[in-house]
Amino acid sequence: MQNYIIKEIQKLKCKFDTLNPFDIIEDLKINLWFRYGLGNLKGFYYLTHHQRYIVINADLNERDQLMVAAHELGHDRFHQHLARVSPLKDFMLYDMTSRTEYQANLFASELLIADEEVKECISQDMDYFGLCSTVGFNPQLVTFKLYGMMQRGYKINLPETPNSTFLNK
Repeated sequence: MQNYIIKEIQKLKCKFDTLNPFDIIEDLKINLWFRYGLGNLKGFYYLTHHQRYIVINADLNERDQLMVAAHELGHDRFHQHLARVSPLKDFMLYDMTSRTEYQANLFASELLIADEEVKECISQDMDYFGLCSTVGFNPQLVTFKLYGMMQRGYKINLPETPNSTFLNK
């Protein structure tokens, strides 16, 4: 699945000349809504009457909205068949127990964080939190990126195990 995710991201980049999930969502003509009052719900993806929708919690900060957009875009690319049955709701993004959430997390991490950025930080002997600060993303998303790079053969030591409840707090 990891290679399939990378190929899908490469196709999107070639087709739309961007890796910004908001731009890709717009170019794919997916309806994007920001809604207040969703509580702990970060966002969700659903499909109805051949229309695709991504709903993002408007109470989140911009960086978290970007991560949720990338995550929900992953659901669009790989899980449309599941969204026909019921919306894919994300109370916590970093779930390692659900295959669909795991795939959406890997997609988001690969879309938002370039291998080159990570390799540059590692070559400078930067610690894990320095890496997270440099790439500008939540440590859990960075952990998914590192895990994905390990699966592709990079020699990386994971500083922590992805925590499924990190953003649920």
